[in-house]
Amino acid sequence: MTAGGRAKAAPALPECPHGVEIAATIRAGRGSAADACAAALARIAETESRVHAWAHLDAEHALRQARAIGDAGPSGALAGVPVAVKDIVDTADLPTENGTPLDSGRRPDADATVVRRLCAAGAVILGKTVTTELACGAANETRNPHGLGHTPGGSSSGSAATVAAGGVPLALGTQTAGSVVRPAAFCGVWGMKPSFGAIPRSGVTRLARTLDHVGVLAGSVEDVALGIDVISGDDGLDQASTGRPPTRLAAALGLPLGQPRLAFVREPAWDEVEADAAAAYEGAAAELGAAPLGLGPEFADARAVHLGIMRREVAHAFAPWAARGEARLSDVVREHIEGGRAIDADTYLSLLDRADAMRRAFEQAMRPYDAALTPAAPGGAPEGLAFTGSRSQTMLWTMLGVPAINVPVLTVGGLPLGLQVVGRFGADATTLRAAAWCAARLQEARG
Repeated sequence: MTAGGRAKAAPALPECPHGVEIAATIRAGRGSAADACAAALARIAETESRVHAWAHLDAEHALRQARAIGDAGPSGALAGVPVAVKDIVDTADLPTENGTPLDSGRRPDADATVVRRLCAAGAVILGKTVTTELACGAANETRNPHGLGHTPGGSSSGSAATVAAGGVPLALGTQTAGSVVRPAAFCGVWGMKPSFGAIPRSGVTRLARTLDHVGVLAGSVEDVALGIDVISGDDGLDQASTGRPPTRLAAALGLPLGQPRLAFVREPAWDEVEADAAAAYEGAAAELGAAPLGLGPEFADARAVHLGIMRREVAHAFAPWAARGEARLSDVVREHIEGGRAIDADTYLSLLDRADAMRRAFEQAMRPYDAALTPAAPGGAPEGLAFTGSRSQTMLWTMLGVPAINVPVLTVGGLPLGLQVVGRFGADATTLRAAAWCAARLQEARG
C-alpha cells in the first residue's frame, strides 16, 4: 500500500488531558502531580507495547518528582504536567543515548537548558523518547499510533508518537530538516518549530549549527504555546539565542483571533505531493481564503542548498562519533558524513550566501501576509518503518529559520495529513495565531 492508500484502523487510543488543564487543576488543589503522573504512566502502558515511543521510561523516578512537587506546593506554568524529552536532549537523571549504540549508557553531567526550565516550571520529566540515530535519519522501532504499519516520521519519532497515543500532553523535539513538523503531521498532533534561536540548544546534541532548532509537540495549540514560552529566551550559552527574550505565545493566543492575511505556497516541492493530498491542501487553502503565492526562481535550488549546508555541518559535528566507531554508525549517518566531507570551504560559504539570499527574498514576498499555508508532507505517513518520510516540504522553512507549525486538521487515506503554517522570522506569535485561526475555521467547516 502506498502512503496515499487507506490505512488499517489502529486500536482506540487513550485520551490525554491538555497540559494547561492539568496545571490549572493542580495549582487549584483539585488534583495532584502524583495523580497526573500515575495517569500518564497508565495511558502509556496501554499503548507502549504496540507503539514503542520510549527509549527510557523510569516510572519510579517520575513519581518521586511528582511527589516532591506536591510536598513543595505545586506552582509554575507547568505544575505537575507530565512531559517527554527527546533522547538527544541531555538529562542528568536519565540516560541520553542519542539513538546510537556508540552512546549506550551515556549519562550527562547536567540537564540541558530546556530541561532545567521545564523542571523550574513544575513539569514532571517522565523519560526519554526514541529518536532516529543521532537525529539524522536512520529509522528506529517506533510506530505510528494511527496506523501501526506506518512510520511516525522522524527524527522526533517517539515524541510525536507518545503525544498522539495519549501518553503525555507535551513533548520536546528538535528539527534540522523536518523533525518536528513532519512527525507531528504524520501522527496528527500539533508541532511548532519557532524562529531560529528562540529556544536555546545548550545541552542538545548538535547536528548542524545554522539549522538546528528545538521545538514542541503537543495535543493542543495552547500547550504548544505554553511549552515554548517556558523554554524560550537567551540562556547565555547558545550564541543563536543571544538577546532573545522569552516568547509570549500563550498571551497572544488569549487575544481574540481575527482572520489573518494568508498566502498559499506550493514551493519548494509541489511535484512530490500526492494527488489526494494536493486536493486536500488546495481545498483547505480555498476554505481559508489563502491567495496563491509563488516564491520564484531564487528558491529553485532550496533543497540542494539545505542538504549541502546540513551535510557539511553534520560532518563537522559528528567527527567525535566517527572517530570512536564510524563503522558502527548507520549507512544513513555515514552517507551524510561522507557527503559533508566532500564539500570544501568555498562551496560551503557559497551555500550559506544562497540561504541568506532566500531569507531576504522570503521576507520581501511575505510583506503583504501574516502567514503562509504549505504542505507539511507529500501525503500521509508512508507504510513501513525503514523510511521516516520525505523532508522536501519542510527543509526550506528550516533553512530560512522561520516559524513553522503543523496544524492537525486534515486526513487522507485514513491517516493524518499535516497542514503547515509558516511566517516571517521573529513573527512567532502572529504565525501561531494564524495557525490557531486556521484550525478553528477548518474544524468548524467540517462540523
